[in-house]
Parts: sequence; structure tokens; C-alpha cells
Amino acid sequence: MGRECRITHAWFSGRPAHVFVLLLLMVLLVLAGCWDHREVEDLGLVLLTAVDAAPEDRIRVEVQTLVPGALAGGGGGVGGMGGGGRGGGRKPYRNFVAEARTVFNAFRQLSMEAPRRLFFAHNQVIIISEKLARERGVSPVLDFFDRNREIRRDTWILVARGELKEIIDVPGHMDVIPAQRIIGLINNRQLSSHFAINRLGDFIEMLESPGIEPYTAIIGMTPNKAMSRVGLQPGTVGVEPSHNIRLTGAAVFRRDRLVGWLDERESRGLLWVRGEVRGGPVTFSLPDARDGRNIAVEILRAGRGGVKLEPRLAGGQLSMTVKIDTRVNLVESQALGIDLTNPQVISRLEKQLAAAIKQGITACVTRLQEDYMADALGFGEAVHRKYPRVWRQIEGEWEYVFASMPVTVEVKTSIRRTGLINKPMQPSRRWEAALIFYNKENALSFQKEGDVCWRSLCSAWSLSSSSPCRFRPW
Repeated sequence: MGRECRITHAWFSGRPAHVFVLLLLMVLLVLAGCWDHREVEDLGLVLLTAVDAAPEDRIRVEVQTLVPGALAGGGGGVGGMGGGGRGGGRKPYRNFVAEARTVFNAFRQLSMEAPRRLFFAHNQVIIISEKLARERGVSPVLDFFDRNREIRRDTWILVARGELKEIIDVPGHMDVIPAQRIIGLINNRQLSSHFAINRLGDFIEMLESPGIEPYTAIIGMTPNKAMSRVGLQPGTVGVEPSHNIRLTGAAVFRRDRLVGWLDERESRGLLWVRGEVRGGPVTFSLPDARDGRNIAVEILRAGRGGVKLEPRLAGGQLSMTVKIDTRVNLVESQALGIDLTNPQVISRLEKQLAAAIKQGITACVTRLQEDYMADALGFGEAVHRKYPRVWRQIEGEWEYVFASMPVTVEVKTSIRRTGLINKPMQPSRRWEAALIFYNKENALSFQKEGDVCWRSLCSAWSLSSSSPCRFRPW
């Protein structure tokens, strides 16, 4: 023990005093703890924020917060909500509303109604109403979200088509909280590729970039087709809600104001050009097929690597060529009689598929050029990269140049697989026959295609009857 003390004293005696002070400060830093910590039990976790226009140039802000007690209550919470959140149990979420002249003031007013401090780090969706986006613009609203440290830039942004306060309170069964239901729909976007959605950070970057106009998906309500009269009878467990939340199409902006909508077909065309198609179905038909039925394929891969934008300047006229290269799997064929083992048939299908994709892209380009004069496709960025000097001259009037620009679309497709079968199912006609009885001779005439078939039928007839068998090959 004495030897250890002597060694320690010798070690300290050879060091200056500032070394000891530094070690002491390091110990204090480790033991300081979290001075600005917040207990989870004291926070109101915001999952969704909705912004709408209010009278007298005010802003209406509505937030959707989680109610942990209802989630943990079992039958009294989510499970007890027989009416999709309208039943006898507690809703696992609560909506708070406030109106003010700025978004920040509205949030501070919410603190006078919400019993817990609102915490926005878990906010996943921002929804802006059509009225606010079309009449006032989104820049004043997004400024607060862009500055706030609790709002993440990967938060999804949507534009509501319809009554905003009704959309965010649509009941449901699988996911009772509307915010979580919306996130589930967004996560499934690659299964359809029918709506073009953007995150807050990407939307703001497009808003500030001169060569592209911002866009994002549309959220609304649709009648529930699964709702039936039987489900409304007394005693029925779990009545179907009357409406469902649906994400569709795209809301197109010019600068910071909403100018119009794209439907699902046009929105798919926008996604093709932007290189954001990751999957989804494409349905088409062969024009010369005798039954004219549909063929469905599933997109395997497109992405940004499968898209090329090639601007060209000739004779003072700008033009754009869009090249798409994608691969698909054939998943369904209603057209009977096509031989999928024939390379010529596959080549015809690929050409028809390319024509179907081209039609969707052309419809999108036509809508953006003729109706909205909004370059949501990013053609301006491609021109800026290739012709920077020309871009500086036309940047101020780009929307007019874009509206008159000739656009050529080239699509190349490749069908990789056709599933577990090569030929569509066909009802068997091998044993079909027309039995014609002749009254005078009491004979039977068989109409059938194939020599083996009608000989077998006649052999069976001769074993069971003494009358002669008369057949006609079909």
C-alpha cells in the first residue's frame, strides 16, 4: 500500500498543474448529464400537421397528436373502436386547431389547449390545403418549417383536394390513426407509381431552383366501395367507414402557387421522366388480337439510370428528347392464343408496351405545356447543364420557351420473364362433339377436329350401340 502511494506521488509531482485541471474538467463533462432533457411523458408527439387558409388573411393550423393511454388501453383504445375510431372507446389520437397570422403564433396558441408540450421531431406529414396553395402560395408557410430545428427535411408534403379537416379525421380499422394510415399509403407507392410525392427538403429545393417547378401528390377522400347495407345492420361488429383516404396524381405549382392537377396516368408520365418509377403495373392490348383483351406487366426497374434528357439547339430552336429504358415481367395475359415462347410475339408485345408508356408521357408533357406552362419535368435543368450561356439568356422567360418546345419521346422496353406458364389458359375442346341423331337411321354423327378424336368416339359408340356411326371431321 505504501509503495503504491509513493508511485502515485512521484507521477503527480512531475506534471504541471494545468494537467490536473484538464483532467478535472473532463470528469465534470462526463458527470454533467443532459441539461436540456425532456421526459417523454411530458411531450405531445405530433404525427401530422395540416395548414389551411382562414378568414381575414389568417392561417389555420391543425396538428394530430398521439394519445398513448388509448393505445395502451387494449379494448378501450384501438381495439374498442368498433366504428373505426367513432365507437365507445377512446381515439388513439387528438386533433388540436388554432388560427393566427403566422404559423409560429398558431403553434404557440395550441399550447393553451394542448396539456403537453408539442414535439414535432416525430411529425411525418405536412398537408397544405388547395385554397392556401392556390390563392396565397406556399412560401410563407414553408419558411417556418424550413427554419424549425424539430421539423425534419424528410417529412412528406401533400396537397389536400377537398375539406382538409375532414380528410385528416377519416376513421379506419387497420390503422386507426390517420397519420399512420397516410404513411402506410406512401410506403406502398412503388406498388402503383400512380402519385408523385416529394419530401419537404426536395420540394423546397425545386421551389428555389430556376429550372424546375415543384410538385407533390394529392390527398383526398373517396367513397368506400366495400361498404354494404348488411354491415350497417344492428349487431354488426366493425362497421365499414363511409370513406377512405386516397393518394393520387400530382399537384403542379408554378413558382409557389398551385396551378393545376395531374391525373394518375399523367402523374405516371411525370414519374417516368423524373426517373422515379420503381414498380407498378402497365396494362395494354394488342390491336390485332382477335379477342382484344388486356395484357398486364409489372415494372422491374427504371429509376434515374433508365432516363436520359437530351436537349438540342438547332437553328435557334430548343428541342428535347426523352429516352426511357425499362424492364418488366409479364404477369397476366387475357389474350388467348398468343405464344409467349415465340420471340416475334415478345417483340410485338414490347413495342406495344413502349407505345403505352409513350402515350402516358406525352399526355403529361402536353398537359404541362399547354394548360399549366409549368416545367415540373426538369427540362430547364437539362438545358442549363448543356447550354449554360443559352440558359442565362432565356431563364427569365423559360415558361414560355418550355410551352413551345418540341418534345420527342423514345421508349425501349424488355420483357424478362413471363411467369410460370408460357401460354395462356384455354378451355379444352378436344372432346367437344356435336351429336346429331338421324330419326330414320337412328345414327349418330360426330363433328370433331382431329382424326384420333373422332375415331375414339366412334369406337365408344359402336361398343354401346348397334347403329352405325356417321362422323364428319370438323
